[in-house]
Amino acid sequence: MRGAVALLGIVLVATACGEHKSVLAEGLCGRQICKEPRRISDEQARTSGARTLAMWERELRRGVRERPSLRFDNLSPAEVRRRLDKAADDYGFEVVSVRFHRPRQLAPEVVIRTSRYLDVSQSARIWLDRIDPKRRTNDDRAGWRFEGFFLRAEDEHGVPFFIVFNYWRERESGGGQWARSERLYPFEHG
Repeated sequence: MRGAVALLGIVLVATACGEHKSVLAEGLCGRQICKEPRRISDEQARTSGARTLAMWERELRRGVRERPSLRFDNLSPAEVRRRLDKAADDYGFEVVSVRFHRPRQLAPEVVIRTSRYLDVSQSARIWLDRIDPKRRTNDDRAGWRFEGFFLRAEDEHGVPFFIVFNYWRERESGGGQWARSERLYPFEHG
């Protein structure tokens, strides 16, 4: 009987791990209902991550040319790191790196790693607001702490599973998100 209980426990853990990992392979359907989602391989995810970062860096440089005098109320690097470490403890991820770009002021680039993909992606809007808070204003472009913010969440093998970013110095400010499957998007999308 004890052997059967142990075997059942192993089967349940293996099943749970398989379901947990499957969210990475669910793929994307976009706006339409689809029968066969577009699955994203590890290599495609790495390529998307590199391209998104390169685009973000270009937009930061363009922002400096377009609006060099715009000022942001930056948090200090130490405070950003403190808030990231607190979020990591609270939400179950590891901070892999924090790099502060300085197009004009600070623009953090953060890489985190976890095996809790859904938990981290679905809670991201909460803990990101604590790290990159926006002061209450009537203007979408005003009140941000940084001229840009980039976050890449990776699985335990270093493969991106979601990315969020913004840039605010440009006249055409913006941001976006990318995810490896529909359920991994941290914010509403369409």
